[in-house]
Amino acid sequence: MIALSLVKNKKLKIIEKKIPKILHPLKCRLQILYSAICASDIPRAFDNMAYAYPLVMGHEFVGRIIQVGKSVTKFNKNDTVSVYPLIPQCIHNNKKNRCENCDNKNYNLCNNYSYYGSRTDGSFCEILDVYAWNLYKISKKINYNICSLIEPTAVAFNILDKFPNLLSKKNRVLLIGSGFIGQILARILKKKNSKINLTTLDRNSFKLNKIKKYSADQLLFKNKNTREDQYILSSLSNKFDVVIESSGNYKNFISSLNFVKKSGVVIFSGNPNNDVKLSKNQISSVLRKEIIIKGVWNSSYKKKMNNWLSAENFLANTHNGNLEQLITHTIDLENSPAFFNKIYLAKNKKTKLNYIKGLIKSF
Repeated sequence: MIALSLVKNKKLKIIEKKIPKILHPLKCRLQILYSAICASDIPRAFDNMAYAYPLVMGHEFVGRIIQVGKSVTKFNKNDTVSVYPLIPQCIHNNKKNRCENCDNKNYNLCNNYSYYGSRTDGSFCEILDVYAWNLYKISKKINYNICSLIEPTAVAFNILDKFPNLLSKKNRVLLIGSGFIGQILARILKKKNSKINLTTLDRNSFKLNKIKKYSADQLLFKNKNTREDQYILSSLSNKFDVVIESSGNYKNFISSLNFVKKSGVVIFSGNPNNDVKLSKNQISSVLRKEIIIKGVWNSSYKKKMNNWLSAENFLANTHNGNLEQLITHTIDLENSPAFFNKIYLAKNKKTKLNYIKGLIKSF
């Protein structure tokens, strides 16, 4: 089979990769259909963020089971599945060796985990063996390309499920970042509460245009100390009950503390692209405003609050055209190295690319 291999930093190439002769008894063999490109894949490939080389990235994907491990009982050949990418290593250990988080079924907080597409090979390939524990069977009628969006949609639901008061009609909510997670968050919020008071900030006018139907206000904010940025900072200061930082721009983590009002909540869900340094006055502001700062990581899986079930239902009940407009590019696996380079160049302002979510087609 072929795979997209991150050979070393900034070097991606298509390689021939052997399929294991023996299937692990607790795994299923998948034919990969579509993999979505996560924003985290770009720094992983180009900014020395990989744990090891070579690496096959890809953790947002859908596949079809073509072989079932002999100890697997809950899945069958030809099942369509998505994959929870975090692998809690202690789920296979004796209970006495499990970490406290896994004992409490907070698997996304496992102290000893691996991760498809990051710490072990992922889905930018044709065939992948995956632990059955990590499989999520898709029972709804959803187009395959949309199925690849279940994982990031589950991440969005994890934010909302942890803060049900976000849906209050009284809350003023600020969303920083209108990438895929931001786009989905806005759609979910609007669907659950049509009168939600939502404002969105982003530095990309193309993305803001895609979200305007779901957000009362959209503001172009580049956080570069321009006159326009200074106006936004002053006019939105201490204005919002809830601020969700989903862009990953390190400057926006600091701006969030300015935008939130006293006793408000700041939610950090984007991975920062640089170190975040707070001044004495900024720390003092957190104290004096009694701000609650909350981090959200991955999604909840295999427990009563199952973000994956919520994600599947949302995607199944949302018109495909509404979602497919967020899939701005679909690329065959063979052509993926060039497209990754194009995303990287666009990120560094060396070319223009109207982009929200790209899919890699592997069949």
